[in-house]
Amino acid sequence: MARVRALVALLLAALVVAAPALPADAGAPVATSGPTSAPAGDGPRLKARIVFVKDYDHPWRSEVVWRVTRRQADGDVVLRDRKSWRAGSGFGGGSTTDPCVRNVGWLPDGRYRVTQHANYQGSLIHGRAFFLGAKECPDGTLRTDLFLHTETGDRNRQCANRPGDQICRWEAPKVNDWRSHGCIKMDPASLRQLTRHFHRWFDAGVRYPARRVSLRVR
Repeated sequence: MARVRALVALLLAALVVAAPALPADAGAPVATSGPTSAPAGDGPRLKARIVFVKDYDHPWRSEVVWRVTRRQADGDVVLRDRKSWRAGSGFGGGSTTDPCVRNVGWLPDGRYRVTQHANYQGSLIHGRAFFLGAKECPDGTLRTDLFLHTETGDRNRQCANRPGDQICRWEAPKVNDWRSHGCIKMDPASLRQLTRHFHRWFDAGVRYPARRVSLRVR
């Protein structure tokens, strides 16, 4: 029995010696243009920004930019995740780029808090969506019920293709589905990608403080 114990001890020691040494930061996410999972305890150092960049010449060819940065222990800020997609806002006509015209103009500039919903259930908006809330425009007009969303049905399913413009189906280019009554609109595939990037770092259903997660319109 003593000899067996000795042999077991020798085998274990050999395995320990043979095991390759891992670098100190093994498994930690590195600077990348694609999403990576945030390590435990890294949350307070992470900051996410969704930026809606308005295109005044082509409002429905505006851009949504996703960025995640991390503040290092030495104070440096490192870009961890970045991607961009086409987006639109405003309904059409001369007031499309006037943020103070309710239900027609695009949303006002400024910073918004964000709550991401995996399957929002509203009267017009369903499926993936980012709730932004309300914002007062420069003349005092209050724009309410602002979202970043797409056109889809319950649980992100596309409804049947029927005549006319349907709010539960993305029909571009036949229909200009990048138009909106003031919200930010993305096509379903792009919004799915944005949501996946978001979920790599943050959780659905949480109203994060603006210092950690926000959407900037400019």
